[in-house]
Amino acid sequence: MGSCEVHYDAATRTWLGPRGKEFYGPEMTLGEVTMRVLNLNADKILQHCDITNVQLTGRQLAQQGLTIERAFRQMGLQVGDVIGIAANNTTYLTGVTIAAMLCGTPINPLHPDFDQETVKYMFDITEPKLIFCDVENYEIIKAVNENLAKPATVYLVNGKIEGVPDVWDLLREDESIAPAAYVPCPKLNGDHTAFIVCSSGTTGMPKGVTRSHRSLICNCKNPNTYTRDTVVLSFSPLYWISGTYMLLANLLNGCKRIITHRPYTVEYLLEIVQRHQVTFLFLASHQIALLAKCQIDVSRIRAQLESVKVLIGAGSKVCKAVSQRMYDLIGNMRFVVGYGLSEMGGISKNLGGPLGSEGKVMRNVELRVLDKLRMPLGINEVGIIYGHLRYKWEGYYRNPEATRRALSPDGQWLRTGDIGYLDSEGYLYILTRDTDVFKYNNFQIYPEQIEEFILRLPGVSEACVFGVPDDVSTNLTACAVVRTDDEEGRKLTADQVRNIVERYLSSAYHIRGGIFFVDSLPKTSNDKLQRRKVPQMIKNLGIVAE
Repeated sequence: MGSCEVHYDAATRTWLGPRGKEFYGPEMTLGEVTMRVLNLNADKILQHCDITNVQLTGRQLAQQGLTIERAFRQMGLQVGDVIGIAANNTTYLTGVTIAAMLCGTPINPLHPDFDQETVKYMFDITEPKLIFCDVENYEIIKAVNENLAKPATVYLVNGKIEGVPDVWDLLREDESIAPAAYVPCPKLNGDHTAFIVCSSGTTGMPKGVTRSHRSLICNCKNPNTYTRDTVVLSFSPLYWISGTYMLLANLLNGCKRIITHRPYTVEYLLEIVQRHQVTFLFLASHQIALLAKCQIDVSRIRAQLESVKVLIGAGSKVCKAVSQRMYDLIGNMRFVVGYGLSEMGGISKNLGGPLGSEGKVMRNVELRVLDKLRMPLGINEVGIIYGHLRYKWEGYYRNPEATRRALSPDGQWLRTGDIGYLDSEGYLYILTRDTDVFKYNNFQIYPEQIEEFILRLPGVSEACVFGVPDDVSTNLTACAVVRTDDEEGRKLTADQVRNIVERYLSSAYHIRGGIFFVDSLPKTSNDKLQRRKVPQMIKNLGIVAE
């Protein structure tokens, strides 16, 4: 029987999550599990598009996946050929994904709003044979494709343009394939790459993170979390790992998935959750912050979120004030803060634990905290977090140098790039990215610790703390603030920002480098703050410190 507790091995200074067995052997692939589950749920509605009201059963999803897979094979696609996706969640994209998983052709999902430069950068690396995109971003994809060394065939997935191939051309092939007649691809096993997801790219252009069939099955096949009655929703396209996870949760467990490509707003979130009685909601950190800060009547929010049993917030640090507000709205046993990496999946989760913590190490996860010399640290000691790679990892796609930098010398441990510690009860606390720390008079300054208090101020929408170089002190602490668009935001002063920091934090953390009021902060395409771009942005805009 597996242990349910987090365990600390003092000899190796390793934190170990509860043990659990894999559901399948190492040969099993995502396509095979998907076909089994879809056949078991042949008559059940597994996908519902909120915008068009088109519903698909297990049988229909299996049929579409097999039909598109046959078309892929007829085109001569081989195991290992890449399929690019730059599309929102629409009805037929799921069939394309199933077909790719059956064929053993890794999926490289990009954000549908990516600019030409980023799309070209990624597709130059992954060299997809086929690219699936939306009508809305077709011109960008077409322009990129014409400039690729090996141009792909581009298919539309959500509509038609005269003379452009689309997903219906693939679905027209053969409607007579019986899902039960599916035979697994003999050349494929669990260690093969299934997805090439983009890293968050906070340090520049994204990297292609390989994820194997086996690692994704172990992340997403979870009958304790996803039952036949579960209804899942995420606003993320496949580009975000959360979007991929919700698709796989649906296909590997037979639960229902609601899809939409309407942009996220709090009003729309509450509407869609209530309309479909969503039970499992996966939101990005900034979406949770918008929900926490909205001025809608609390009793109305509670009523509209009543069906939700689990609301996960992940993607970047969820600050204490936002967590506290979510506890007030839906309770601390329904709101979960998650911490994970595209490379490994979920690492820890905070369910009812202390505010500000990333929670306890998850099932089958092992963590260590190392210092700069890669020596292991103990309980409550701050260092760089490393996670143990349980499955074979192919690294960053066609980027051996970045792969080498991310791994320990024995190749067994992955450097997360986050600085933090674990306490005596096994709770993980992330303080900052190792690239975001700066020094003031030899004190290590962790920006998030200061932002935590600034974000509590009425009138503050977003805050970004950074260091301004100084000859005497190395750096002076400065802060860029985005005001809320209301009376409190208009009344907010620099002194209020300074005062709240001085009230709660020691002198080393006080803001001496100025406060800069800005309209917005630079973000990556998946809404992570690009802290290092803030000083240059302020300089370019000629904003004066207050």
